[in-house]
Amino acid sequence: MTRRKRIVAAAAAVGVVSLALSLAYLVLRRGERDRGVDLELAQSVSADFGARVEELLKPYLEAQPGVRVRVTYRPRAAEEGLSGARGAHLVLRPFEPAEADEVAPLFAADYAVLAYDRSRVAEPPASFPDLVTQALALKAKGDVAYGLALPEETHPLLPLFSDVFWPAAPQHEAKAAAKEVFALLGDLRFTYGLSPHACTSDCAARLLADGQVPFAVLGEWRIPELRRALGERLGLAPLPSLSRGGPPLRSVGRTYGVERAPALKDREASAADGVVAYLRGEGQRRVFAALGKLPLAEPPGAADGAAEAPAPELVEQERALHAPAASPDPASVRAADAALAPVWIEFADGRIGAEGAARALVENITAIHTDS
Repeated sequence: MTRRKRIVAAAAAVGVVSLALSLAYLVLRRGERDRGVDLELAQSVSADFGARVEELLKPYLEAQPGVRVRVTYRPRAAEEGLSGARGAHLVLRPFEPAEADEVAPLFAADYAVLAYDRSRVAEPPASFPDLVTQALALKAKGDVAYGLALPEETHPLLPLFSDVFWPAAPQHEAKAAAKEVFALLGDLRFTYGLSPHACTSDCAARLLADGQVPFAVLGEWRIPELRRALGERLGLAPLPSLSRGGPPLRSVGRTYGVERAPALKDREASAADGVVAYLRGEGQRRVFAALGKLPLAEPPGAADGAAEAPAPELVEQERALHAPAASPDPASVRAADAALAPVWIEFADGRIGAEGAARALVENITAIHTDS
């Protein structure tokens, strides 16, 4: 073979190899596109909350056939964020105002509400004195075993003490407010026998579902199970005020948002950013309907009136969740739990009265503030 022929043959071989490599690259790129992008969204709310998050994302994902999102439950993410959901591309967790630049705000949650049985209660009471009057009448008729299921773990009791730990007014008198709450709790337990002893949140939900109480103070996250148990009998209202005509009790809640992991591959980062953009924008329209939570942002086009009217029970639920609330940071909530726990044990056992309990609680609060 002449030198010229050898050069032509080598060039042809190089061309064939280059063409093959180009075709292989295109095939691989097309295969990569066809495979799409798989993301993990770790949520820290509860084991059964994932299905609701999937429902929220459904319209977006239907319009993005190449993007798939697997929702998992990672409870550690509630306190540890992305480090508690290692490997996840997105995490749904509670966040603080200082983190607003890192997290896409989504909903408010963890509030307490007054749940009641519509078959026994025509109108929910606006105050605890009104609640006591209704509950006593129902108990006297023998219709119920108790008047109010009030969880006695310290955390569910915090809304009653919100003006003690997180005063709404600067001139607030903590001891007087604490005494008022302890006096109410003493009447419910000892004077009238309306609330069961040592009843947990599970106990309170069960008593209402079984028709043994007309009222229960419960966290909003229990609404789905109560609705399944009671159906149209379930009524929801904001927490009553401590006294007739007094200010409404402020529940204690948290705000949740979605955070994206910072170090993602290009296609994963782009897909994750698309999910976050949807949740910040159009997805806000569906937050309440899909999740049963209050959206933190005004849904786009909410003022247009284009959306169909929600069901009456959802209107009532939204009104109950829109009640005034305190949103203290987790450290403050933990401190409040620690201050209340020993006092509540003594009070619930009848070893101290309202006056002594109020004094002891204020002393504990003062000690915590001094130590910090």
